[in-house]
Amino acid sequence: MPISILNKDNNYFKIISFIIYYIFFVSAFYLNEDSTGGAYRDYEGYRDLINLFSNDFKATLLSFDQYNERHSPLILIILTPFYKFGISDYIIRLVFFHTSIISVIFFYKCLKIKFKDTKTNYLFLISLIFFLSPVFRSLSVWPDSRIIGFLFFVISVYFYLKYIYVEKKIFYCYLNILFLAISSYFSINFCIFGFFFFYKFYNKLSKKEFLYYIIINFVLAYPAIYYLFILDVFFINPGLTPGNEINILGIKNNFNLSNKVLIISSLIFFYLLPFILYFKKKFLLKDLNFKEISILFIFSFINIYLFNYKIEFTGGGFFFKISDFLFESNLLFYCISIYSILLVYSIFLQNKNLDNIIILLILFISNPQLSIYHKYYDPLLIFLFFSIFEITIKKDYFNYKNIFILNLFSISFLILNFLK
Repeated sequence: MPISILNKDNNYFKIISFIIYYIFFVSAFYLNEDSTGGAYRDYEGYRDLINLFSNDFKATLLSFDQYNERHSPLILIILTPFYKFGISDYIIRLVFFHTSIISVIFFYKCLKIKFKDTKTNYLFLISLIFFLSPVFRSLSVWPDSRIIGFLFFVISVYFYLKYIYVEKKIFYCYLNILFLAISSYFSINFCIFGFFFFYKFYNKLSKKEFLYYIIINFVLAYPAIYYLFILDVFFINPGLTPGNEINILGIKNNFNLSNKVLIISSLIFFYLLPFILYFKKKFLLKDLNFKEISILFIFSFINIYLFNYKIEFTGGGFFFKISDFLFESNLLFYCISIYSILLVYSIFLQNKNLDNIIILLILFISNPQLSIYHKYYDPLLIFLFFSIFEITIKKDYFNYKNIFILNLFSISFLILNFLK
């Protein structure tokens, strides 16, 4: 497709682009794609629990914490009637698969708000990047609570951006709360983002509006509080994976913050790779002075000393696995992690942007369990880069070359997931 067409907004281009990406996306469904390696297995576990809900809904709901399932029961509750009334597994999965496309639509709407002076053709192409995400594809093929939670999270961010950049109507704040709550009921990890929105709305709402904001938050959260803490069906057990019994400095292994700092920093670096040309100066660390580098090195070595994540714990991220595969050691991973910490500081924290600090803290604490899986950050990080992170992506980023690099990165990662 000629570059000149990209520079001119038109619906014909968008329709053709969507059809091309959609055909590639829908092929995942008909090929029963599971490039993550665990989506099908998780779905089979879901079906066993759906049978339990069908046979005795109340007893299963009130004893859900006994089934070693860390995911929310909401997706199972929704799917149960469909299976109970004899709707075929194929139809259920097909409907679920296409429901996930709504997140692509709202990603595009977010981009149009955040980058309102940019050619919409470019923005539309970027929104279609979800179709190339191995996690988005696999969890859409095999119904999973995470991808539905992500869908409602994207919608929640859309209403936040609507309030911040378009029109400060309190209605948008309430919709932001509502969809974040729905997102959290499907995938509880997203609830932590409520702290970010709380901080952003605190100084923008009147006292009366903010009081309503708090009340609505409490009302929406109460069913979860009642279920988890009053009925004591606390299914969010962080210790269901190998290694939970290990302690370091008296701290339970699943809460070892150093594991999360190194692995999640390396994951952020991984998703920054398609921006390497755009943030060339940042990638070369030219903005860092000697004092900053020294402090960051000390911080890195402290975390390396406390790091005790093992390959048998499963997960660990791309660089952790590559390091083990190539050298059967963490040496390469440690080197990449040190650079990742320097880069994350340079891009997100050097200007002491409080928004970025809060979002990074959320990314670190929203994974309370021992295992740190790539699926929790794909395609979440790409979405955050273009929506609520402040990383100086400007109008000059949106060109054919940069979009091609982003697509090439996504396709390469998808192929790597097949090869593993």
